[in-house]
Amino acid sequence: MKTLCFVLLAILIAPGLASACSCGRLGAKEALKYSDIAFRGELVAHKGDLAIFHVDEWWKGDPGSYVKFAWRNGAHGDCNGFWPKLLQVGTKMLLFGRGDGRSFYSADICLPQAPASEADAYLKDLGPGNPPRKD
Repeated sequence: MKTLCFVLLAILIAPGLASACSCGRLGAKEALKYSDIAFRGELVAHKGDLAIFHVDEWWKGDPGSYVKFAWRNGAHGDCNGFWPKLLQVGTKMLLFGRGDGRSFYSADICLPQAPASEADAYLKDLGPGNPPRKD
């Protein structure tokens, strides 16, 4: 009977474990290798399923003044999206993202994303950024 209970419990728990996001904390230089864009900026608007950021400075991706990201809460266990505390318009943050050829990028909670006020170590590792292109 104990074996049967264990098997049933394992069957119920396994799907949740299989979909959970598991990743280690990456340093800024390593995160650049896995990113298509890295910048510091401010979340200025939500437009449908997109988050619009004003770029202050960038390290990868050569963006213009504004960048679009897919708007998704990353607390679903699959690594995609933003940490919930960062989903507020007006949040100034450091963000690394991935692109797939569309007109917007995707956030990944395994890549650094932090309020600019808490990103000093990343910003120090990255060094001075580049100004955005004028759109």
